[in-house]
Amino acid sequence: MTHPEAFYTSYEDSVQTPLDEVAKRIMNEQDDYILGAFKEDGQIVGMVGFKRGQGMKFKHKGMIWGVYVAPDYRGKGIAKELLQEVLRRGKDIEGLKQINLSVVTANKVAVGLYKILGFETYGTEKNALEYHGRGYDEEYMTYYLR
Repeated sequence: MTHPEAFYTSYEDSVQTPLDEVAKRIMNEQDDYILGAFKEDGQIVGMVGFKRGQGMKFKHKGMIWGVYVAPDYRGKGIAKELLQEVLRRGKDIEGLKQINLSVVTANKVAVGLYKILGFETYGTEKNALEYHGRGYDEEYMTYYLR
């Protein structure tokens, strides 16, 4: 993986998870899903996850997670298309008012894309992630569904 600091879970932790446990976590519901971008041969080259908040106090919010595009396919608009699809689907979820995400501040390309799509920053956490002794700040962003 080319930017391990960008994800909450490390490869070292994730590789310990049994495949059947991973399969149980993958949902395909209106408010809990993973979208993929695939080559013609079926190889996945990009992905994004979405999950709606649970419970009465959180169901008005959703969360984007795990945005990733393989290095050879970056700069081709794949992440933008995947994110636009999440935003489009979000408008069809009754009662959903906003979609949140977090991004490592050093990932200027991703921050720029999120801003172009209409996400607004509402805070920054210093040293939110630590990987191999180095701290990374995260920017917290939200998209208000209209």
